[in-house]
Amino acid sequence: MRDGLLRGLTHALSNRVMAITTLADLAGDASAVATTRSVLASEGGRLDALLQQYRLLSPAPPSPAEPLNIADVLAPLVELAGRHPDVVGTPCDVRVTAGVQPAFVDAGQVGRIVPALVVAAMRAARRVHPPRVQVDVLGDARWVVIGAAVGDAIGARSLPGETNAGATAVAITETPTGARYELLMPTLAAARRCDRASG
Repeated sequence: MRDGLLRGLTHALSNRVMAITTLADLAGDASAVATTRSVLASEGGRLDALLQQYRLLSPAPPSPAEPLNIADVLAPLVELAGRHPDVVGTPCDVRVTAGVQPAFVDAGQVGRIVPALVVAAMRAARRVHPPRVQVDVLGDARWVVIGAAVGDAIGARSLPGETNAGATAVAITETPTGARYELLMPTLAAARRCDRASG
């Protein structure tokens, strides 16, 4: 998956370089100065976004769990997944339930797992109609769950019980007409309760 994402990012970078090279050729035309300036500013923004995605592709090595607000990191990870050549152009909606507590997780782990789950969902979307993915975040006092769903699995959201309490896990549910891929993470509050109970 990482190789595919790297190919997708490299293709996007190549497009940006070609656009800037073309603008450089037009820069000598005095009548095109205003347009050239506007397009250069736009290309600069796109290059900055690509740089951020390259950084996401190389997450930090495994580290201790820490509080993480999933809403702050989700959209860039979903955008990165959309660069994979196998799934480019697959429609994807992102919905974050209000008031979801911070997860207690290794941020690098989230950066490695979420794009893989979203790419898997986007691949599964090719066999359903309409071919659309919904990425959602929900939670309660114990869990934060990132889900990527397609077909009849969209809207089939639920929170886990006590199983694997305190442990990060991946859950996959596939049917002939849908699929849901989830990353389950303990909340900061649940991790603290578990720590107090064991200490």
